[in-house]
Amino acid sequence: MLKVLTALNNLLGALIGLAVVGLLSAGGWFVFQNYYAERWKAQEAERTLAAREAEIDALRADLLDRSRALDEAEQTIGAQAAQIGLLEEDVAAKAIQIEQLETAVALLKVDHRVAQVSVVSQQGSAAEGDLTTTFSFVELSERGEPIDRPRVFTIEGDVVYIDAWVIKFDDEHVELADPLRATSVCLFRRVFGERQQPSEGFPLDAVGSRPAPYRSGKPMSELEREIWEQFWEYANDPGRARDAGVRAAHGEAPSIKLLPNLRYRVLLRSSGGLSIVPEAAPPGEGAPL
Repeated sequence: MLKVLTALNNLLGALIGLAVVGLLSAGGWFVFQNYYAERWKAQEAERTLAAREAEIDALRADLLDRSRALDEAEQTIGAQAAQIGLLEEDVAAKAIQIEQLETAVALLKVDHRVAQVSVVSQQGSAAEGDLTTTFSFVELSERGEPIDRPRVFTIEGDVVYIDAWVIKFDDEHVELADPLRATSVCLFRRVFGERQQPSEGFPLDAVGSRPAPYRSGKPMSELEREIWEQFWEYANDPGRARDAGVRAAHGEAPSIKLLPNLRYRVLLRSSGGLSIVPEAAPPGEGAPL
């Protein structure tokens, strides 16, 4: 009996021991779960928070970079806009310059019709050596209208020379349409045939007289009057000519072979000299006006 009681007592002690161990284990596990688990959760939360903060910092840095890039782009756009504005101004200025140059070139190439020669008749023949040509010569106004009645002359042969004094002004005066020096001017001295001595030619405007274009009412400036009166002094004195804006002053005597049924325009270029251009005579022309 005693052994049974002892065995029961040992069994009960063992059960009690196991119960105590179980309680201690449960308490330990409870403490572990409530302490360490919460600590791990806090650490995990801290790691998550740190990752979020790092992400936020990265986003802030990216935003800052984008803002700087935007500022730089705006500055670049502003600089480019300013450059475009300058380029547009430069293009506009160059367009004006081109227009001015084109106008200047056009002015330099303007031809003024200053006289007209019309063939009236031809007699004889070159082969027989008795060819004569009768023609009319008339000076024209700026509108291309006759200034006075045509003068009729007869020469031996069919080649005529038109002798004139020509004053050519500096190109800058022509380009700027200077009211006094916008075009070359001329004084017709005489016409003569190839078989005549120039001194034996037919006089047109006498030296020292008022050139025909000025007799039509066009005023003569003091400068022009002085140049005509002292033509050869200006022609032979470069300094004096330069001071007056005169590029050249000299005589010219272009010639042309006259043919029946033609008339000839005598042209004076704004920046140059005389030229003779043939054209068909209107029907019925051939007698002096």
